[in-house]
Amino acid sequence: MLRAHTGLTPQVLSYTPPHPPVEEIQPPRDRAFFADPEKSLLSAATKVKHLTPYIGIELQGIQLSKLDEGQMDELALLAAERGVVFFRDQDLDLDGQYKLFKHYGIACSDIRSFEHSSSAFAEFHSDHSFEINPPSYTMLRMVKAPEYGGDTVFASQTALFDKLSPTFKKTLQGLHGVHSSEHTYINTINSGGTTFRPPIRREHPLIRTHPVTKQQSLFYNPAFVINIAELKGAEALHILNFLREHLHSADDLSVRWHWEAGSVAFWDNRVVAHRAIPGGYRTDEREGKRTAVYGEKPFWEPGSSLARGAGAVPEVHVKTGLDGF
Repeated sequence: MLRAHTGLTPQVLSYTPPHPPVEEIQPPRDRAFFADPEKSLLSAATKVKHLTPYIGIELQGIQLSKLDEGQMDELALLAAERGVVFFRDQDLDLDGQYKLFKHYGIACSDIRSFEHSSSAFAEFHSDHSFEINPPSYTMLRMVKAPEYGGDTVFASQTALFDKLSPTFKKTLQGLHGVHSSEHTYINTINSGGTTFRPPIRREHPLIRTHPVTKQQSLFYNPAFVINIAELKGAEALHILNFLREHLHSADDLSVRWHWEAGSVAFWDNRVVAHRAIPGGYRTDEREGKRTAVYGEKPFWEPGSSLARGAGAVPEVHVKTGLDGF
């Protein structure tokens, strides 16, 4: 009889991670709370390009290295509302990127950077959702990129939740996804790599509330969610299969970004899932630097609702002749 291989090889069983699990922290107050709701400082300094009705916005004519504190706060709020904010032709270097992200909170130091890419990034995911404090704001700055290929797709988990029927929304509210890093831990060691901490299995609300916008969104991550705590095995499997199909078929709720050297994406990891499009290019031509900060422990607030309606393009305000937000 064929048996599935668990991956628990002698290498895995004898491996001792050098660091203990990360304990829960209380992050500083989200910088989006300090932002002007009209985002007047960013609006006055940029040209705005909406990329889709539901997610994504590109800001042109501004350098992240030159943002003042007010503009940085407005950028956080804009990411919370639009999911992901894009920039091109940035002069930001690694030190400047770290300095910028210190404004947003406590750095997640173990996911600061990566080089190239692999099939591990091809599945939709939100970064490190198995942590007790998954990242809130995340930035990826591309150092070098192939002429074509290596794009990243970002999907709005807020809009994904909003598209569900009222009955199905009520079914999912209050459930908890079981997030696990066990498979990545095992695969990393078996492939000759190292990992800093023991594997983690943790429950988070399947529907979460954003602390600033009070919007509800899916907090589903096919790369790390292996079960739903309150359901029997077959029930959980059916729900997870549906959610994966719902996410992968959401072309109307996603945006695809083509990278160039100097391109930057700044997104809210709490309400966005993303995936790298694999294949067709040399991975050694793609190098990026990623920074992130710890967010709050995910929570669901009964009665919280969409602040402006899921996916609605924010009202446009004209400021100094430029399109606003």
